[in-house]
Amino acid sequence: MPSQISVECAQSLLAVCEEQYQHLLSDGCSEDVAADRTFDTLTCVLERDNQHCFDPRDRLFENKLRTIAQKGRR
Repeated sequence: MPSQISVECAQSLLAVCEEQYQHLLSDGCSEDVAADRTFDTLTCVLERDNQHCFDPRDRLFENKLRTIAQKGRR
């Protein structure tokens, strides 16, 4: 089971996810696809330590979230 993150870390992760979601929408993704890709990447970072997110285009976003999460783990 992954370790817990601080409230501040969770807020930072959510803010970055919202930015990514809006970025995907502006790039032409539908709302459902943008939400799925963003949520998959967040879930991967928080729950799947040794796996990458499904869409390889989201790997940089995944790395950004992992960096934030590592700094905020208790």
